[in-house]
Amino acid sequence: MIDQNYSDWFRLHTADVLHLTWCSATTTDVLAAYGISPESTKPMRFQSDDIDMLIGHLGNGTIIMDYNVDYFTSGHLPTLAQHGPCLSAVWGNEAPAIVSYYDQGCRVVEFDASYRDWYPDPDLASVERWITATPAGREIWDTRWGRAILITAEALLHAVVDDKWMQSTHIGVTFPE
Repeated sequence: MIDQNYSDWFRLHTADVLHLTWCSATTTDVLAAYGISPESTKPMRFQSDDIDMLIGHLGNGTIIMDYNVDYFTSGHLPTLAQHGPCLSAVWGNEAPAIVSYYDQGCRVVEFDASYRDWYPDPDLASVERWITATPAGREIWDTRWGRAILITAEALLHAVVDDKWMQSTHIGVTFPE
């Protein structure tokens, strides 16, 4: 299970990422959901400059890292979730920590991880039940929601982002201005 050292390491390395999504879809499914032609992508590493999105295979799915506020994955989650569960989190420090979980093409829950009673969807009781059922459990969601997101994502894809993943080449996307 993910510990606090890993959480700190991950947060440090993803400081420029605004939105993270872990999904069961393949990289090809992700490109199709966005309407991105494979020819318009290029191989990129995690710390590349001039990148709007990094898409990489991880475990039994894909992680999507959005760097550009104009192209957040949120609108694409129902399509991605047709391939299986998706966990999505706004990751930037300046925005509310909105967590969304989709399955079978539908949103199961959406909530602000730091203020769960502020606009929970469909309602607070559903969000609390979902949190309690995650591998992170209620206590970690209550005290370290960033770590809880990572624990839940690890369980979803059966893998974690590590140094090897960070140094590997993934699919990079730069959207036109």
